[in-house]
Amino acid sequence: MIEVFNWNIGMDSAGLLILAGGAVVLGVIAQLIGETRTGFEWFAAAVGALVGGWIGSEALGTLSTWGPVVGSVAQAADLYVLPALMGAIVVGVVVDFVVRTMTGGSYVHHARPI
Repeated sequence: MIEVFNWNIGMDSAGLLILAGGAVVLGVIAQLIGETRTGFEWFAAAVGALVGGWIGSEALGTLSTWGPVVGSVAQAADLYVLPALMGAIVVGVVVDFVVRTMTGGSYVHHARPI
């Protein structure tokens, strides 16, 4: 179990590494879609995906046992992969949309004059 400021986050280090790696991948994918203005929108989307994945795993994963699980179920330090993926995509897309709208970016590529 990993504790942050004496608070148990509910997963072990393997689950946290997989969740963080997946969040970075989703952030980079969001960065490659359309035009960005600052070049750091991927970071906000990755943080949103990390938080959404954690919430999805903790909230939706404990309601049922569907999908693959990373970690030890006996110690309740596990990552429910499919609920975490759903939460990461939803929150990551919302955060990316808000950041992209605030910075003046778009989701389409505009033709540039030569």
